[in-house]
Amino acid sequence: MRTLFLFLFACTVSVPAQNPFEAHYLSKQRLQEKDTAGYFYLAEQAYTLAPFSIEFTLNYARACVAIGKQIRATNLLQTIADIGFDYGLESDSTFSLLWKQSKFKQLAAKAKQNSSLISSNYAFSLKEKDLVPKGITYDPRQQKFYVSSIYKRKIVGINLDGTSFEFAGEAQDGLYSTLGMKVDAARNHLWVTGILNTPRPKSMNQGDFGKSAVFQYDLETRKLIKKYVLNDTLVHIFNDLVIVNGSVYVTDSENGSIYRINKETETFTLFYHWDWMYYPNGITVSPDQQYLFTAHWAGISRITIADTQSVMLQSKPTTTLTGIDGLYFQKNGLIAVQNSAGPQSRIMQFELNKQMDGVTKATVLESQNPLYNVPTTGTIVDDEFYFIANSQLQNFDKQGNIFPAEKFQQTYILKLKLTPKE
Repeated sequence: MRTLFLFLFACTVSVPAQNPFEAHYLSKQRLQEKDTAGYFYLAEQAYTLAPFSIEFTLNYARACVAIGKQIRATNLLQTIADIGFDYGLESDSTFSLLWKQSKFKQLAAKAKQNSSLISSNYAFSLKEKDLVPKGITYDPRQQKFYVSSIYKRKIVGINLDGTSFEFAGEAQDGLYSTLGMKVDAARNHLWVTGILNTPRPKSMNQGDFGKSAVFQYDLETRKLIKKYVLNDTLVHIFNDLVIVNGSVYVTDSENGSIYRINKETETFTLFYHWDWMYYPNGITVSPDQQYLFTAHWAGISRITIADTQSVMLQSKPTTTLTGIDGLYFQKNGLIAVQNSAGPQSRIMQFELNKQMDGVTKATVLESQNPLYNVPTTGTIVDDEFYFIANSQLQNFDKQGNIFPAEKFQQTYILKLKLTPKE
């Protein structure tokens, strides 16, 4: 998610004035210009508008040091350490004035200790190195996994023994770069979101840039049933999806929206729109099919399906719900792939209260695995979470062109043991 997020911010998103993004990037410009007062003012503005952003918090701490607010800087860094991210503060010359403080030494040690936890096991790998997969799903009927491919515009199937096969070949059926995937086992369908955007796929006509669609396949015949597109002039990024009683809910990361494909009418229409929110991504549904949970830049929102009423999940100051890609409901809470909240990617478990409007406990299931290279999404099979460890989404240049082949590794799928369902 991190690379895709940055690409889309730089290339496709028009940022209005007086928002935290603009304040943050302008603060960096003021720092380069050695305008200390301007740097502090804009860094503080970005933090005030978006205190949930770890990046903005760190930048604000740097600005506080620059104008002599050392106690404030230390407190901000303590917050980051409590959340569990390690920025290597003990070797960062920006904070050299704080190095001798006992509190600083303690928080730096705590951050380092809490930022690394290896608990997953190897599941299988894909030798096709330049897939750049974003999505993975599982078919319990045929006991097969399916993996998407941003670069090669294809769908790869994986048997339980780890052997792979092509479910849909490169650009077959007009496939775009494939992203989110879900199996509808009740109807024997595979649903896949697709875009033609940045990062650039292996093949794309210039006039197709900016297209997005949802593809519906028959799992038995591997035939395309239908391709869903919107008849409008907007640029869409259909990112992830969830199936609720046969209908499909799709996040549009470009327009801050959720669209629905109605199972009865087969219509593709707007379900929910945020005027104030940026980049909805992972999406899941509660076991009773009452609520959608959607991850976005500011955290996680719970949306009531019946009336589209929305609330932001509340959490403790030592918990961050930002930077989440894949999101899944399990037991009495959520499993999340958090790949762009801080410098370390992690797999998180968020326990919810009875009302499902707040997080009562956050547990790091895994963090900073050496195999990680932008983990993206996963799928729950019984009591195990299978997830893409190294999508390699960062292996593109600023124009979205892929790096040379020697920069790539085979794709690793890891698995984590979860608490058994009640």
